[in-house]
Amino acid sequence: MKKTLALLLGFIITLALIGCGANYDEPLKVIVPNGAPALSQIFMQENENYAVSVVNGVDPLVAAFGSGTHDFIFAPTNLGAKLYNSGIEYKFIAAVTFGNYYLVSMEESFTLESLEGKEIVVFGQNATSDIVLRYVLEENEINVTYRYVDSVGTANAEFALDNDIIILSAEPMLSILGNTVSGFNTIDLQAEYQDLTGETSYPQAGVFAKASLENTYVRDFLKALEDSIDEVNNDIEATVTMAAQLKYSFPESVLRASIPNSNIGFEKASDVREDLEAYFNIILDMNGALIGGKLPDDDFYF
Repeated sequence: MKKTLALLLGFIITLALIGCGANYDEPLKVIVPNGAPALSQIFMQENENYAVSVVNGVDPLVAAFGSGTHDFIFAPTNLGAKLYNSGIEYKFIAAVTFGNYYLVSMEESFTLESLEGKEIVVFGQNATSDIVLRYVLEENEINVTYRYVDSVGTANAEFALDNDIIILSAEPMLSILGNTVSGFNTIDLQAEYQDLTGETSYPQAGVFAKASLENTYVRDFLKALEDSIDEVNNDIEATVTMAAQLKYSFPESVLRASIPNSNIGFEKASDVREDLEAYFNIILDMNGALIGGKLPDDDFYF
């Protein structure tokens, strides 16, 4: 009798689980910027439940947030917080990249202390790259001059023409620079951030889900994303092959070099909230407008 009841209970639970699964009448729309965030979800692009658009720059992301045309949006975490604080109805569901900024110089003894009194060519004035760099240097009481350029590509190009300058670069563009210039040294800003804060790193980019989306769809997405990130980190060659099949813009050699330094990872919103708020508080102290002037409230987190 007990065995019969156990079998019946197992059958009922199985039916319940099947009933709770999401029904995909049509693919859910996903938008992701090129670079490390796109790599994080690359194996999801084989999944027929998702229609993925890979775009360049933040403008298409802002447009997607505003129009509500996409179910899932990969974006810088500070951008998502800023738009949430302005009334956009998307929830933060996971962090996927944890910093990819590096200082670059030909100096043999290249340390934070060696930067004292020098000029650094920096991309993204008042953006995350600028905030993280200035936080690290100011906390270490290093005085420098900043010269701002419009993009990481411009910073790389200037360094290729003049190896005497110091620049801020980022993966995967740093690996592209390595194909042009050899022998440079780097300072890992993520390691410096960890030394200062005790946090593993800062949740630089994440994924946001439309607030009206059913939880079952979000949970399915999170599982698929976590599996994709595991494969990216554990099988670089498979990732490179997939990127080639999908016609990603970066050469295979660049992907092989950049993936280990891109700090791609997976942390659910509830697990990364403390690290994210520590990062947001640094932004609030330096340029609060980047996250809408305040920490997002509880409803921001899935």
